[in-house]
Amino acid sequence: MALFEKLMALDRRWIFLLTWIFVLFPLTNPLGLPVSIGRDSTRWKQYIDDLPDGSIVLVSMDFGVSAMPELYPMTVATMHQIWQRDFKVVVVAFWNQGPLVFDTLLGEMKPEQTYGVVYGEDWIELGWVPGAETGMAALGNDIWAACPKDYLLKNDVSSFPIMQNIRKATDVDLIVSIESGTPGLTEWLRQWNDPYGVKIIVGCTAVSVSGMIPFRDSGQLSALMPGLSACAEYEKLVGRAGLAIAGVDAISMTHLLLVLLVIVGNVAFFATRARGKS
Repeated sequence: MALFEKLMALDRRWIFLLTWIFVLFPLTNPLGLPVSIGRDSTRWKQYIDDLPDGSIVLVSMDFGVSAMPELYPMTVATMHQIWQRDFKVVVVAFWNQGPLVFDTLLGEMKPEQTYGVVYGEDWIELGWVPGAETGMAALGNDIWAACPKDYLLKNDVSSFPIMQNIRKATDVDLIVSIESGTPGLTEWLRQWNDPYGVKIIVGCTAVSVSGMIPFRDSGQLSALMPGLSACAEYEKLVGRAGLAIAGVDAISMTHLLLVLLVIVGNVAFFATRARGKS
């Protein structure tokens, strides 16, 4: 009984320490706990798989550093799948921190060495386009005018081989928007999907999912990556275990700790109460 009494009087800081350990260990040493594959992650991968070679894909980095824990892993996994294919990739951002996030991705993925893609021929980064929805409209009307210089080399966009056949929204086959707010999907729908018919897939934070589902179910949104859990499924599908799987492991371990604490706490409570009555 003395053990149960000690547990009832346990300093909460020990619980905080346990939580820290249960979170940190899976993040630094992913456990590879089972991940069930859902519809959304499967649809996302399949949609990119079904694009024909030579497709022009516009990737929009519509989030900042505050959303990186949830959205950065799906960006890495998506670029992994895209760069494995023979696509022409144009990277833009309508959030001013988007290029900074993509700089981090480039440092990690090293596309030229890892995937053999050549900057200016297979892919290009146009950087931040100011103006939010107005900027989206301008980009759709004339990409060269909206982004006269590229982001990495600061050369004329019109001088790159990849851009010779990419001038307007009608030249783009798919938008991949990784986003955490406004501007985002609704602006893309108004400025690119409705007037030009460009297909859109969106990766978003879990808190935004309820607002995305109606667009997915109506067919206006071709595929949806709803948060970190779906991204962990996607990482498994593309064969590139990363931060999402590690993050889901950490969440699972934290839930396990919570269940154990509830069980131990209840056992200790009822044991000490029964002793008090006796």
